[in-house]
Amino acid sequence: MSERDTFGPRMRRERERRGISLETIATLTNVSIELWQGFESNDFSRWPKGVFARAFVRDYAKAVGLDANEVVDDFCRLFPLGDRRVVPLIREQARLIGHEPACQDDPALIPGGVDRRGSADAPGEPPASQLRLVPRIWRALFHA
Repeated sequence: MSERDTFGPRMRRERERRGISLETIATLTNVSIELWQGFESNDFSRWPKGVFARAFVRDYAKAVGLDANEVVDDFCRLFPLGDRRVVPLIREQARLIGHEPACQDDPALIPGGVDRRGSADAPGEPPASQLRLVPRIWRALFHA
């Protein structure tokens, strides 16, 4: 059995070992019991994609008392579900080996169709938002 096959059942065993019911998880997270049952059996057919899926998993891990970052990282690695964090990682790894990747973000996962993660500034230059702070910092230091 692969690590992917055991992910959900492992989460269920950990929850049961700690004596926490699915009703409690559903109440704490405002996510239905049916979705948590699917989560614990690796059935993500009704789950949201991207940031919402990660937020649900993070809430579950916190409610059970697990390391949320570790559980979310495992979840994203095993069940990408449109994880937009993957594309920058793939591009960077490809750059290291001198390969041009053909992967792109799924536009359907970008809220409002606008990607706000990056900046239009040239590489190596400070973002425009930081440059706007220079006059304020200058005044604070020398005109006080």
